Amino acid sequence: MNICRVSRVGTSSLLLSAALSACGAPPVDGPGPSSTSGDGDGDTGTTDIVIGDGDTGDTGDVPEPGGSDNKLGIATNVILKPECAADCSGFSDPSDPTQPLVIVDDGVTDTQRKSLDQAATADALCVSEPAQGSIFPAAWTRPRFNADVTGPAKITLTTSRMRHSFTYYAAQMPALLPLAVWESLSKSVYNEDIQYTVVSDGKAAAGSFQVAPVAAGGSMVFWGSTGTEPGPQTNALYGFGVGEEGVIKALAPGDFAGVALQDNANLRDEYADEKGQSVCVGCHASSPDGRAVATVDHWEWNLRVGSIEPGQAGAAPEFLSAAGAAMLSMTWLGAPTFSLGDWDTGAHRMITSWSERDITTDPGSAWKTHDGSVPHDSTPIWPSELIWMDLSSSAAVSVDLRSATATSYVNNNQDLQKAVAAMRGGSWEKLERTGDDHHAVMPDWSHSGASVVYTSTDAPQDGRVGTAKEVDIYEVPFAGGAGGDATPVDGAAEADFFEYYPDYSPDDELIAFNRVPKYDTGTDKKDAFNHVYYRPESDIYVVSPEGGAATRLSSNDPVCGGESGKLYNSWAKWAPSMASDGEKTYYFLIFSTARNSPMDIPRGQDRKSPASQLYMTTVIKNADGSIESGAAIYLWNQRNLVSGSGDAAEVSELLTNNVTPAWDQFQIPAVPDVIIR
Repeated sequence: MNICRVSRVGTSSLLLSAALSACGAPPVDGPGPSSTSGDGDGDTGTTDIVIGDGDTGDTGDVPEPGGSDNKLGIATNVILKPECAADCSGFSDPSDPTQPLVIVDDGVTDTQRKSLDQAATADALCVSEPAQGSIFPAAWTRPRFNADVTGPAKITLTTSRMRHSFTYYAAQMPALLPLAVWESLSKSVYNEDIQYTVVSDGKAAAGSFQVAPVAAGGSMVFWGSTGTEPGPQTNALYGFGVGEEGVIKALAPGDFAGVALQDNANLRDEYADEKGQSVCVGCHASSPDGRAVATVDHWEWNLRVGSIEPGQAGAAPEFLSAAGAAMLSMTWLGAPTFSLGDWDTGAHRMITSWSERDITTDPGSAWKTHDGSVPHDSTPIWPSELIWMDLSSSAAVSVDLRSATATSYVNNNQDLQKAVAAMRGGSWEKLERTGDDHHAVMPDWSHSGASVVYTSTDAPQDGRVGTAKEVDIYEVPFAGGAGGDATPVDGAAEADFFEYYPDYSPDDELIAFNRVPKYDTGTDKKDAFNHVYYRPESDIYVVSPEGGAATRLSSNDPVCGGESGKLYNSWAKWAPSMASDGEKTYYFLIFSTARNSPMDIPRGQDRKSPASQLYMTTVIKNADGSIESGAAIYLWNQRNLVSGSGDAAEVSELLTNNVTPAWDQFQIPAVPDVIIR
């Protein structure tokens, strides 16, 4: 039997090739054995890194079905066929295929290995990664094994398709599955239990996970913040592609070209390092071509749109006109959303929420709002509507915010506000919602462009839900911007619950949303702690847009500690890739949750809430409409911030509250080619 020993200290991909060659395995881009130290909250402890060539070029065009946009080069948007049908050699020793593959980490002594081979107390460990019932997308970031020990550990994998079992003696836990082993599973073992045992310190546990016959694609971009205060250095958008083992900083508030405005078209200055600078990039959405991102700035809630392409972060994209930038600078806007179907017609429209708050009768002051105070009585409730904007409008404006600076910006006689007010009806307009007397926030536009799903509430605030008594999911036709009859989504508009944050699946056949039991939200509009916003009891459900019983996802449940109903499961976003075999349709969701939180975030009045991290799950819709889902899968790479490129690439710990993720065809730079070990 050939036993492979690979050093845990590496500085180039040559080390990996040499080590795997010594084991008789073909050279691959990733390592054989891999380990990081830490516990279930994702702490990386001592992390060894192998640095590749650091290519950060363009990620390419949006993939067609059958194309690939993941590190393993496996086709997306199709049902995969196993490369090996039976008696597969993926767990066999490459130098002697009659023998099983055994990998031993450098640092694991013969004495330790013999101890790990001894009988152990069954069910004495709790394995948090991979959780029992996990369903990984093919080509996903390789699985990590984690348990309530620090190592060393013996991990054994078996599956009926493989000729042998695979054994890995890891120097410490958590331990990453060797990439070559994961690639074999990703290419051949679908919808079959991959059984594992973990042995450490005389204790053992067993479980299983599966690989879906569909590869994930696209890129994920999430908002990471160090607290609740806005500012140029306190938050940013971070991103990574499927299979990448770290993340990059994709966009910071100060990256935007031009200037940001606040109330009454004044230059933004609060929390900024200099006048006209944005201070927040949250609640973001990708343009359908993946080359730009729309974000929400801070109070008084203007929007910004900037490039997210390599070397162009924050630059005004080609489709954004001066009139488009002016409309985005209206205050009291909400989360943006786009539609690929509408974009493909040649339109460059965006939908958001808008709260008009006049304090004069002058129509030219349409976006001048109240004096800045927040009303504390029950009336008035500032109305919130859905509006669409043509971001390529050719309407004339007095100043071009895309290129203006703090010193060159001039807005005499409220000319900018008057110009934007005059655009209404042609370049922007309200989307009618006949039949819904409540207010609209947090919209999501269907991929077909035919409809918009949104949160209907009696008490909106700042583009979200405030001190509400009613919070439900509604749907309305887009109809070329005219809107129409708004109807509650059956199963997502229940009397005993608050339902919010809806998101269409890539085929528009499902809606994911948050649900919490109704509770007393209070009357304090300034204090968001009790608002329907960041709630511990929130869980994620899915439902058909046609209505029916909503399905609670298995990924809401904790593993190895934690209590259901206290995890802040929230903000689910679908992957752009999916596929169906006629009997089952496979989807993937990314979401935020505070399970295994790495830190607390202040919430005012000496209160704190746990920070969130990113997880994903696989959702399966059966032919009869029933829904299955896998356990939550931790995105361990979110804590590895990669900067620089090539041999100068460095990895540091990213300790942020990671929320509002988006999963789309973002054309962000590739993460430099590092392998976390």
